[in-house]
Order: sequence, then structure tokens, then C-alpha cells
Amino acid sequence: MISIIICSISKSFALQVQQNIADTIGVEWEPVIIDNTIVPKSITQVYNEGAAKAHYDILCFVHEDILFQTAGWGKKVVASFEADQTLGLIGVAGCKYKSKSPAGWFTGIPSFDCGNIKHFNRDGVTETLYFNPEPGSLQQQVVVIDGVFLCSPRRVWQQVRFDEALLKGFHLYDIDYSVRLTAAGFTAMVTFEIDMLHITKGNHFDNRWLDYTLRWHRHCSNLLPAMLNANQVNKTVTETTIVKAWLIRLKHEKLSMRNKMRWLLAVKIWLHPAAWINVPLFIVNSLIPKKHVPALGK
Repeated sequence: MISIIICSISKSFALQVQQNIADTIGVEWEPVIIDNTIVPKSITQVYNEGAAKAHYDILCFVHEDILFQTAGWGKKVVASFEADQTLGLIGVAGCKYKSKSPAGWFTGIPSFDCGNIKHFNRDGVTETLYFNPEPGSLQQQVVVIDGVFLCSPRRVWQQVRFDEALLKGFHLYDIDYSVRLTAAGFTAMVTFEIDMLHITKGNHFDNRWLDYTLRWHRHCSNLLPAMLNANQVNKTVTETTIVKAWLIRLKHEKLSMRNKMRWLLAVKIWLHPAAWINVPLFIVNSLIPKKHVPALGK
């Protein structure tokens, strides 16, 4: 029923997650593991290659450094797609608004952000990152999904596919796939019924991430901002709030001074006076020892 597609750079992680999936998925499945250490390719190439090799009609693109903690989670995925033929994507984290301003999917706005992922903090203690705009709800419709877990029907992937021409690295593939998928008329959903542990800490918003972020936002500007219930959203206030949140988030990252200035120009910082107070620290913070920051928000 479900093909699990993994871009692998660690044999031990790949073996561990396969055993974990076998113990928890609860439905017929197959592993499609692409070893990306032999001839390294972009994640968009690997995912398209894996999907083409897969035999089942539900494709789950999954990071190898996770462990599912919900028994029978595959049954929930299958039931969701069977119940709604317009449903094109299921994830465990995402957002109801994707900004026109260059940023990741996370907005810092409680009414938009959705997520249910566990991870180890710097002390090795498990923490749960849980964001639910409607506490108690089992799912939320969104416009963008985080790449740790992306599930789509094969027919949807065949129409949208991952953009190998534009994205040749390991960033923005999830945002790009989500936004183009919802623009094509499919819906995306964050489920709160699947618990998983993300073992390693990702979210490296470095110079390479910034290059892809600026490139993608220019390329897909006609699709942005992407949102639900557009008539109920104040885009000016929302964009300023997101710029402020990412000023605070990116000040901790290893970005060159040149790229910090590129980002400020790209977000048109002069249009967001409410965020100006954060600009000086954003510019000089690379000279200050890095602090512990939240793990979510790719």
C-alpha cells in the first residue's frame, strides 16, 4: 500500500528506520532506499528516482533519522487519502501561510503554524514541538509541509514532481513541492495522529540555504504569498511579523555579512518598521557566541 522513499547517507540510520517502520506501519509497505553516498545527487533527483521505482500508490518521502512512535500509523495515512480524493499531501509539520518574503515555512504566528515532532534537545532530553491552532483537532489544512515526512498519492507526485532543475541541493524541496501542489488544486494536511522522534538536529540556515531561498522566492513569486482564507488575512501585518520572526531566528546562523544584507534587501526591510529594532543585532550577531535556538522552522 505504501512505498517509503528515503535518501540515505547513513547505513545504520537506514537499517534502524526500516526496522522501526516494519514494527509500526501496520499496512503492507516497501522500502525504497537510495544510497546517496555512491554518486551524490540532489534530494529532488533522489526523490523522483525513488518514486519512479516505487510499486505502491502512496508515496512517503521520509528522512532516515526518525523513529515512528505511533502503532498503525500507515492505516491512518491510507484512510485519510481514501476519505478525500483532493488530499494531495500529508505531513507532521507545516503552515497555513507561506510568505512572499524569503523565509522558511515557520511563521511564528500561532494561528498559522502546525506541528507535532519530538526531538532531542542539547541535553539529550526528548522535547515535543507541538503547535495546533485548534487544540484537540486531529488534523489541520495547510499550504506548506516540512520535509521530514511527506506523503502523497502517486498520481499527485506524477503531476507535481520535485523540481530537479531549480533545486539542486537539499533545501526548499519541501516548500516548493507543497506550494506548487496546493496551487494545482490539491490540499495539504498536517496530522496530529502520528508521533515521531527526529533523532538528529537539522535546520541549518546557512549561506547555501539562503542562496536557494532567495532563488526559489524569485522563481515562484507569482505563487506567493500562499494562504488559506485570503480574505481573512492582513498580508501586510503578517509579512512584517514573519520578517521579524526570521530576523530573530537567522541572527543565530552562520550567514556571511554579504548574505545578511542580501536577505534584508530581499525582504524589503524598509517596508517593515516594526521589525527594525532587530536589525542591528541581526547584522552583528555573527561576532557573538552562538546560542541555543529552537530546532523547528526549516
